[in-house]
Amino acid sequence: MRKLYTLLSSLLIISPLAAAQNTVELETVTITGGQESITTLPGSVTWIDTQAMETYEHSDIQKVLEEAPGVYTRGEDGYGLRPNIGMRGAAAERSQKINIMEDGILIGPAPYSAPPAYYFPNVSRINAVEVFKGPVSIQYGPHTIGGALNLLTQPVPTEFSGEINAGVGSDSFRRLHAHVGSTNERVGFQVEGLTITTDGFKELPNGDSTGFERNDINLKTQVTSDPATDYAQRFTVKFGYGNEHSNETYLGLTDFDFDAAPYQRYAASALDQMTWDHWKLHTDYEIDLSETSRLTTRLYRNEFERAWRRLDDFTDSIYSISNILSEADPDDPTKLAQNRLYDLLTGELNSNGNPQQQLDIITNDREYYSQGIEFIFENLQETDSADHQLIMGLRYHEDEVDRFHTTQTYDMINAELIHDGEAREIAVNNKGHSKAWSGFVKDEITIGQWQQTLGLRVESIDTEFTNELDPSEDNDQSNTILIPGAGVFYQVNEQLGVLAGVNRGFSHNSPSSSAANVDPETSVNWEAGFRYQTDSSYLESIMFFNDYRNLIGRCRASDDGCDGGEEFNGGEVEIAGLELVARHNHQFETATIPFQLTYTYTYTAFQSGFNSEFSQWGDVSQGDELPYIPDHAVNLKVGYERGPWLLSVAANYLSEMRESAGSGSVTDSEKIPNQFTLDLATNYQFTDELKIQFKIDNVSDAANLVSRRPFGARPNKPHTVELGMQYLFN
Repeated sequence: MRKLYTLLSSLLIISPLAAAQNTVELETVTITGGQESITTLPGSVTWIDTQAMETYEHSDIQKVLEEAPGVYTRGEDGYGLRPNIGMRGAAAERSQKINIMEDGILIGPAPYSAPPAYYFPNVSRINAVEVFKGPVSIQYGPHTIGGALNLLTQPVPTEFSGEINAGVGSDSFRRLHAHVGSTNERVGFQVEGLTITTDGFKELPNGDSTGFERNDINLKTQVTSDPATDYAQRFTVKFGYGNEHSNETYLGLTDFDFDAAPYQRYAASALDQMTWDHWKLHTDYEIDLSETSRLTTRLYRNEFERAWRRLDDFTDSIYSISNILSEADPDDPTKLAQNRLYDLLTGELNSNGNPQQQLDIITNDREYYSQGIEFIFENLQETDSADHQLIMGLRYHEDEVDRFHTTQTYDMINAELIHDGEAREIAVNNKGHSKAWSGFVKDEITIGQWQQTLGLRVESIDTEFTNELDPSEDNDQSNTILIPGAGVFYQVNEQLGVLAGVNRGFSHNSPSSSAANVDPETSVNWEAGFRYQTDSSYLESIMFFNDYRNLIGRCRASDDGCDGGEEFNGGEVEIAGLELVARHNHQFETATIPFQLTYTYTYTAFQSGFNSEFSQWGDVSQGDELPYIPDHAVNLKVGYERGPWLLSVAANYLSEMRESAGSGSVTDSEKIPNQFTLDLATNYQFTDELKIQFKIDNVSDAANLVSRRPFGARPNKPHTVELGMQYLFN
């Protein structure tokens, strides 16, 4: 925090100087330019606007992204507290293969040193979402293997205004989001606060809460230049703090317990708890150097501290928790050892001080920071033969993760966990540090009906890994890689346009004990498709093919047989698919019926056979499919709008997924079955200021098995209802 306070203090000194300058209000723009600009982009981009966000008021980003083609999400806790998001076959595990940005700035705890994103911004305060895939994503490194996600926050209002948005619902769910702001001549501000709490939908034997509490407070200030100045300027400072206390666990259920009561939790998970604090300081300075050029300078620092106390394993047993949950069977007398350990997890058996029947609870204590400075230069040149929109960027970034894990031993006594009082050795004490210079240049060339984009990104990354417990694992790595990309769009007529593109995919190997033996993840990504648009309809179809030269597997603490953070080479892999988006607004005399269909088909295949210690791969044969990627993903939304009333129904379907690499038929215990959920929302606009909302998530109360990772089967969120209110004032 000391560095953050120092930086904040310096900015508070700079801010009055900026205000004292003769400084015009610059137009606020998104990265894409909004939905209208997307229709002519030579690449795959999805824009989820404010109206779409407000219709369902989802607090889970994974629910929001269901309408984005080529995006896969994998459930875990039911609330999306730590989302698993992947794109075009890139692993969804903790969103580690995509770039996550807030207002164009990397927001992950340590995107280079520890890509798994255990922090994700509260989506309830996000105004709109942009999703980039294919050649258009190379501007937003370091990961270009899948794509990028940009979360747009509330802009500073031009006049005094504000909003109160509140909701209450099932499982003591409560949400309160409020913001107020104003601009007086050239100085503006916005203050925003958010709190979300719930008791949770799972049940512990002792009746304790399984829910969470999340809080967020953000301050944004903005100074613009005098309209009479020759160089329009804007200086924005955003400071934010957020925290979470969640009674979350890695421990799931056996399949037979899931079938009987999917929302139960075992007594052994009663002490599991995640707490975190997140600080951010982002600055953005824009200056129009001329009528056709702009320079943007961004300075940022993020700090994230978290401690996850959770059940880790048995103290001294040949069976891991994953083994127990997959092999225990009360009806099978040959499983006596597994069944006894299962009884310990449920609290039916006491430990009695036996080390083979004691439980280890680990506290994964980690501190992260990321900081950097970025310059972006934009220039528009119009000539008789062609128009050029040139964008160049340069960024210096550094980040770090400091891991300190400690373990305590507990006995299970009468369904309660009792600490044995013994001191244990430190389990993990290591640090990963990264420094990266990156630059890109992109030229968007418009010639008549043709729009072409040529781009090149450079990433130069230096990483260090130090292990305080075993210095022999220390290692340093350096990588410099060129990431080219090109796309073309041709407007055939007013309604129809076709596109094609190619880019190099890249995801670096992060600092770890195995980094010296692991190659970066690289691929050649192709896409081609068309867009058709009329006044009331929109159709987009894009085929993609990602030819991996090397796939990286990254071990998490929940994977057996490897250490958390350890990485593995997966060799050549082919991933292909089809993305489809269809929208239509059917207009009646007094009502409108909006319709939207999103569909993704994905094919995956390893191109060589090998044996891996990474449990999600194991023994791989040529042609095996990747785990946790559905062949089919479908999202359908149908609405009814009449006057102040809106009714919307959303259906989402995921086909079955493998839990480990393989081909051919798969047993029920090795797959995630088909998943189907139905959500409903209705909004009534009483006045210009007041709107009332009622929604039902999972209308049919389907208990879908969404994953067996981490340890054991886990369900989606059950049937829940929420009543909300939005009030605008000025």
